Parts: sequence; C-alpha cells; structure tokens
Amino acid sequence: MKITKHKKTRKYMSFYINNFGFREPLLVLIDGSFCHAAYKIRLQIEEQLKKYFQCEVKPIVTACIITETDNLGGNFLSTSQLLKKFLVHRCGHEKRPLDGSACIKSMTKTCHYIVATQDRALQEWVREQPGVPLFYLHNGSVPTMVQPSEAHRQAAAQGQKTRVGIRELDEKTIHALKVKEGLVPVEPTAPKPMKKKQKNPNPLSCKKSKKKQNVQQNGTADKPTKAGEGGVVKKKARKRIKLPKHVIEHLKGKSGV
Repeated sequence: MKITKHKKTRKYMSFYINNFGFREPLLVLIDGSFCHAAYKIRLQIEEQLKKYFQCEVKPIVTACIITETDNLGGNFLSTSQLLKKFLVHRCGHEKRPLDGSACIKSMTKTCHYIVATQDRALQEWVREQPGVPLFYLHNGSVPTMVQPSEAHRQAAAQGQKTRVGIRELDEKTIHALKVKEGLVPVEPTAPKPMKKKQKNPNPLSCKKSKKKQNVQQNGTADKPTKAGEGGVVKKKARKRIKLPKHVIEHLKGKSGV
C-alpha cells in the first residue's frame, strides 16, 4: 500500500510541478485545525511530511493562524505552542490579523503552497482554486494528498495551450541562430522573380548632332565633299550622250558642204 501511495503522490506532485511551477523545497501551509488533529494522534508533522512526499519539505504558518489558535482558549494551548515551532511567513496582516482561512486564501494568491487543513469549508475552496494542492488527515489519522480536481486540470490544459505558442516561437528563434552559426544546413529556396526596372533613355540619343552644333556656331552649314585616296577631291564625271549613226552621217555631210 505504501508503494502505491507514494506513486500516486509523485504523480500528483508532477502534475503541479509541470503545470503550476512548484519547486523543492515544497512549502506546506498548516492551519490550526490540521495541527490540532496531528497533535491528538501524536503525529510528527515535519517528519511525516518528508516521508510522505519523499523530498525536502518546509511546514510553515502565519501570524494570523497563530493568533487565531491562541484565541481558542486553553484546549488549544498545546496546538498553539506546536504551531510556533514552524517557520512563520509574513502575510501582511500583522496590524489587523485575519482569521486563519482568510489569511490562507490571501497567501495562496502570491506563492505556491500546499494547504494542510481539516476545515471542510476551506477544503472545498482549495479544490476550486487552480494550482493549490490540498493535504489533510483522512479519518483524522492518515496523511493524504487529494488528487487534482477538474478545475485544476482545466487550468493546466489552458496553460499548456499558451505555452505551446511560446515554444513554437522559441524553436523558430533557435533554428535561425543555428543557421546563422552554420550548425544547420540552409535549405535551398526558390529564387524570387526579378522585378523589371524602368529603363532610362539612351544618353547618345539625347546628345545633339555635330552638324547642328556647327551650324549654330558658324551660322552656315558646310557643303559635303568626297575625298579619295591622298585627300584629292575627285570631279564628277560628265555623262556622254551617244548619238545615233544616221544623225552622225548627216552632221558630217553638212560640214562637207
């Protein structure tokens, strides 16, 4: 039975460690009702907590819990003395002490505590508060940790969805750093299509011709000349007209007369 109980305890605490950030040493917030029940059966609270959780555990109380137990009278004097042996955490209610239940509710909002109580009303409240484990003495004598309630499981599932998004972002960042350091080969990517740039006009087409420049400078245009070899200007050959034969004879006859 002990082995089975320890397996369940480890399973329950793993749930709170993985989903709600509990760390060793585990802080067990003890109220007057739990301490009084343990005193009646002569239970060594700190020793039994370490055996039950099998890790480092710190039982703690608050000034409000001690004050409430002191006000209960002589029957709780021994319980009050036992509470004062534990580590007292500051709760911020030193000037105006609250009752034990109200103080515990306030404390669980700011830190991770396992609540140890025999108060039924407080137990019901703890079961509905995500991330607050409940510990009590079953039948007034058996140390027992309550398994996570449905409210706790729903809160854990919601938290996991949030963390998944963060992990994806972390993975992308880590991959980018590995690629930058050359630890991971770069995957080939398809080249992006080149955008066609707007072409400027040809600068030579915008340049003024030399002929126009000479006309503007001299006022007249130079006549074109053709030069052969040696720079000699060739005259244009005169076209000869070939006369018919009878016309030539007729002209010769006239000249003979």
